[in-house]
Amino acid sequence: MASSTVIKADINVSHLDSQQYLRLMEVISIDGQESAEHFTLRLLTWALFRQDLFVDEKIQLGRSINSSELPDLFVKRTQAQYEHWVEVDNFLPDRLEKAEAKSEHIWLFYTQADKVQKLLKNINKHPNLQLVEISRELIEQLAAQTTKNIHWNVMIDNDQITVASGDLYLESSLTFYHPLTVPLLDLIH
Repeated sequence: MASSTVIKADINVSHLDSQQYLRLMEVISIDGQESAEHFTLRLLTWALFRQDLFVDEKIQLGRSINSSELPDLFVKRTQAQYEHWVEVDNFLPDRLEKAEAKSEHIWLFYTQADKVQKLLKNINKHPNLQLVEISRELIEQLAAQTTKNIHWNVMIDNDQITVASGDLYLESSLTFYHPLTVPLLDLIH
């Protein structure tokens, strides 16, 4: 059994479109079985959401990848229902069914289009689902720099994301997919 690691994250986020600037600080315990790439994408996704849009509950990080009850990130509506259910990297059919039954808005942030190709083809069958693609290279390079103390400067400008971490300066586009019958719910810009 792999042990947990405690990571201190200090992230400055600039949403240029909405002129929102915030600092997110969190101490996070991650399961030893969670890959650095999965954790990095989960943490970056947490930073991307505009915190000012959530009045009652802020977006929260799930406990670990092994928790089948909680999504990777979430905003609760009630004890049993979610306003936002957020998964990163992959979305298995049984998880999607559960999310659709329990949440108003479902998000999947991913880096590999081949893993979600079926969802992309059938997105109109899932009216509450939005997909956001981020560069795999950005996540891999950030993950390689993951230490017990993370300091990121994240800037979102239109559909571009820039992350500075130490000597790294990384850029990626954010590509959004949503059902054609439902307007894009934009909680990032």
